[in-house]
Amino acid sequence: MNNTFNFNRFRKLLAMDGRKYLRNFGITLAILCSLNVGTWLLTAVFGFAMPVFVRWMVIYVAVFLSCILVPAKAYGDINLPRDGVRYAMLPVSNWEKYLSYVLYCVMTPVAVALVSWGIDSLLTLIPVGGFQNFIKSLGMMGAMSDFMSQLADPSGVLDPSDLTEDYYLGLNLMNKVGTMEVWNYLAGFLFTTGFFMMGNLLFKHHKTGATFGIMMGINYIMSTIMQVVMVAPNFFKLSSGVNFESISNMIGSMMWGSIVINVVMTIALYVGIFFKLKTQKY
Repeated sequence: MNNTFNFNRFRKLLAMDGRKYLRNFGITLAILCSLNVGTWLLTAVFGFAMPVFVRWMVIYVAVFLSCILVPAKAYGDINLPRDGVRYAMLPVSNWEKYLSYVLYCVMTPVAVALVSWGIDSLLTLIPVGGFQNFIKSLGMMGAMSDFMSQLADPSGVLDPSDLTEDYYLGLNLMNKVGTMEVWNYLAGFLFTTGFFMMGNLLFKHHKTGATFGIMMGINYIMSTIMQVVMVAPNFFKLSSGVNFESISNMIGSMMWGSIVINVVMTIALYVGIFFKLKTQKY
């Protein structure tokens, strides 16, 4: 059974894990999905417009919090002496446990992003409040690009005839970088979720806090390496002449490098989660 997969067993395990998931994480999930409701209430009470990129950042924070909270809150007993042994004795295979664990933890940030975006869009339809425009783009660069486009609208603050060529070059740069930024966010959220899933298996106490501290240390080391390997060479290239194209190439190479590193580390991490779950000691 340890190396087999049976759909009926897997379906029953999903239902059992789902009940535990809602019991342990349901309220937190509802709060994370509705953070922008609080933002909208602030704009309605105080009568100011909330920029699109700020609303996007609220959604990003909700997604990030779901990545780091769901493993310990929904599966916090998976490696504890009493409950962990009970979980290990379930008549299901390692593959079925692993897939259920991954499915609930990975789909939670996806659900938070989609539901938050949907709620934000519904709030935009309400004539009162400061949500005046829809969030049309993923990523901070895309959201800021939308914001700049709204400013350039003839009915807005600026007149397009007053805008310089540099404005449009900057807008195109943000659109280009915004596309890569989306892929970087996707790779990053998979890595972050997997990292906290592994931390949930490694630590028996202070699971989220201990894992967060280790992640910050690793991020510091990786960012230092990225600066030495990628930023410094591009900086010297820019010294010969700075323009939007050279800046775009530098940012693009940095972001694609970050994506590749995230993908490689994420694959290794999820393979490690499978074997850790398979060989878990109590």
